[in-house]
Amino acid sequence: MTGRVKGLFGHLEDDKWVARLAYLADVFTKLNELNPSLQGKESHILKLYDKVQGFTKKLKLWERKCDEGDVSCFPLLNAHLATTAVARGPVVKLVQAHLSKLCTDFSHYFQDIENQSERLDWVRNPFIVSESNNSLPAMLQEPLMELSSDRGLKMAYAEKSLTEFWCDVEKEYPELGKNALIELLPFGSTYLCEVTFSALTHIKTKQRNRLDVETSLVTAVSTLPPELSKLMRDKQAQVSH
Repeated sequence: MTGRVKGLFGHLEDDKWVARLAYLADVFTKLNELNPSLQGKESHILKLYDKVQGFTKKLKLWERKCDEGDVSCFPLLNAHLATTAVARGPVVKLVQAHLSKLCTDFSHYFQDIENQSERLDWVRNPFIVSESNNSLPAMLQEPLMELSSDRGLKMAYAEKSLTEFWCDVEKEYPELGKNALIELLPFGSTYLCEVTFSALTHIKTKQRNRLDVETSLVTAVSTLPPELSKLMRDKQAQVSH
């Protein structure tokens, strides 16, 4: 075991190996920043589109900068190359090849994401006229035009989350609101599933071993505040004997 540790320690004396390690630390830091930005209570598919598109553009920027010999976007790698005698060219070339592969992988897993995102611009902001709106059926274009001129809803749009806004719109423009909410329904992340499973582990204990946990799960996961006065009014009082 000691010999193996010594062998691994020897890598730290190899400036070229440490340069690769520094780059990996930099790029994983950036990926770890992207990951939580795709999750959370208010996460939806449009937010995922925007974040992934933005990260893909940054990948292309970093690749282009590497082609120019500039690795300042990766602070640990940049600092290591500036303070050691390691050959810069081969390391930068390796980084550029990895960034190119990352771009290819993102394009593979998120195919046609730019067109998909543009198609839903009317959901993202119904008050901005976009050419993509022309692809909507006439039955949706008409109420969308009315909505875009509604100053009251425009003020509400600035104050509420996208989901809350379209829930309000559905009351006045049922078909338009319904179609917008359908587009927002797909899970942008596994956040809700993870929260539900986490709640389930707390509910299914030895002290609470009921088979039916539906009502308990709804209470634990729902973001709607309970109407306590109504619940108390409907609950039969337990009088003492």
